[in-house]
Amino acid sequence: MKDPDITRRDFIKFLGAASVTGLSSELANAEPVDRYAKLVNTFKCIGCRRCMSACKRENKLPPYDIPESLIRDMDGTTYTVVNFKKSSRNTEFGKFVKWQCQHCIKPACAGVCPVKAITKNKITGAVIVDETKCIGCRYCYQACPYKVPRFDFAKRVTRKCHLCYTRLPRFKPACVAACPVEAIEYGYRNLLLKKAKQEAQAVRGYVLGEHEAGGTDVLTILHDPPQEMGMIVAPKKVVNQDIDKVRITFSGVGAAAAVVGALYLYSQITKDEGDDK
Repeated sequence: MKDPDITRRDFIKFLGAASVTGLSSELANAEPVDRYAKLVNTFKCIGCRRCMSACKRENKLPPYDIPESLIRDMDGTTYTVVNFKKSSRNTEFGKFVKWQCQHCIKPACAGVCPVKAITKNKITGAVIVDETKCIGCRYCYQACPYKVPRFDFAKRVTRKCHLCYTRLPRFKPACVAACPVEAIEYGYRNLLLKKAKQEAQAVRGYVLGEHEAGGTDVLTILHDPPQEMGMIVAPKKVVNQDIDKVRITFSGVGAAAAVVGALYLYSQITKDEGDDK
């Protein structure tokens, strides 16, 4: 006759193994989650620009007041803009496109910053400039595939969208919370990417940010690829930050040397003219 205790132990082990197997299967079928990201759907955007106003209020920036007919651009006190974009393939059709820092997964700007003033938060997705460290060299602008970081001449630092990182992830970025038609979303990147692909396929659109610059934490559903809309086309590979840092640093030093040389030459010419008198 078999020992009942052994049978009981075997039964418990079986239940444990079965529950673990079931849990593993359930986890395998569940949708995985990763870093957060922002999704901009231009097919929903109505061009109200409340996102711009919300960004200004949240960051205590001066208002951006220009005629509606002019194209808006980012600057040291404007972190996001909304412009109407048409496609070269269909000049009669266009959409409002919200634009800001694309928050690259592997940001080239952080790689070239000589004082480590730029960091990437791998959870919230935000690429942040520490203004207390920034020396205003503007290497980040040269390295950025989208030419986003802008110099604030009043504060002498580089500034850009920081994804309202002090609100995350408990609260949404200010632009997301302000959108009246939910054209901007903030959530897990892989879930937003899946949604973006489905919606883009339904409208025959294009998902910007899936591959560009090695992938970004801002995804945008466009009605055509960026090259058809007159937008900056970023390479789909990650910039080699070490090589790029050397290239940008040397180009910056070379530019500075050229300026110093020109000033010296000018001083010598004016000096010679003074001696002739």
